[in-house]
Amino acid sequence: MLDSNVLVAEDFSVVGRMSMTAAISIFSGFGIQTAAIPTEILSTQSEGFGTPITTNNDDWIKKTIGHWNQITDLNLASAVVGYVGQPKTVKLLHDYLTTLKLKHVLVDPVMGDRGVMYDGFGDGYLDAIKQLIQAATVITPNVTELQLLSGNQLTDNASDAEVVRAIEACRQKNDLNARVVVTGIKRDAGIGCCFLSHGQLKWVSSPFVSGHFYGTGDLFSALLCGYLNFGVSFETAVQRSVFGVYEAVSRTGQVSENKRKFGLDLTKTLNDVTKFTLGKDREEI
Repeated sequence: MLDSNVLVAEDFSVVGRMSMTAAISIFSGFGIQTAAIPTEILSTQSEGFGTPITTNNDDWIKKTIGHWNQITDLNLASAVVGYVGQPKTVKLLHDYLTTLKLKHVLVDPVMGDRGVMYDGFGDGYLDAIKQLIQAATVITPNVTELQLLSGNQLTDNASDAEVVRAIEACRQKNDLNARVVVTGIKRDAGIGCCFLSHGQLKWVSSPFVSGHFYGTGDLFSALLCGYLNFGVSFETAVQRSVFGVYEAVSRTGQVSENKRKFGLDLTKTLNDVTKFTLGKDREEI
């Protein structure tokens, strides 16, 4: 078991298995303690249940960080940041992360999908996220978010060369040292992600399961951070994370669409994580 804690900063939907609930479950499977900052609390996720009741937690976050700074044995080793929601909250997290010396800081720059920025977000939020990712060691944008961060036009059918140019533009324009893993990429009959390795684009994919599934990005981020905390190679961590998401989506695809709004079935994925943690299914340490 690792003697460290992972900071988890993302929204907390109190119904279902997604966002922070899913992340904490995954880290528990890895045997990793968590220190959680719910960036927003939602009565449900944002789709399928009507308009959720939300809270802004900025004042609580400030006081919590102040308290944590007084705890001498709260050993934060890594961080995962997902959906934040407000530019001021993004800045709070950025300022806190820059005071810490973390081995891994994984930021999922949740801002948009399917070619458009989410409702309620604008240039101010994009600018805040651009500042936040400067504290990251890994970022996991989807195609839309990579387009926003790079300024390069992209579609789901973008060529390898276009994706490479967008990744390089994202790193250059935002002064990034972080590795960029582009998620939700479809190729042939598969879906997965890609990243640059020694200047070459690496693809990691799994079979495509049709339908709409909630929380896949949150699950991928938690898995990737968990495997990286165990010191596996970057490519192996990505491969295991893609497969873990596939296992969850595959099981969830067996239930009705109405039930999918409660989040992913994590049973098989958690089983795989636990086996890895206990050393029963571990190729590389």
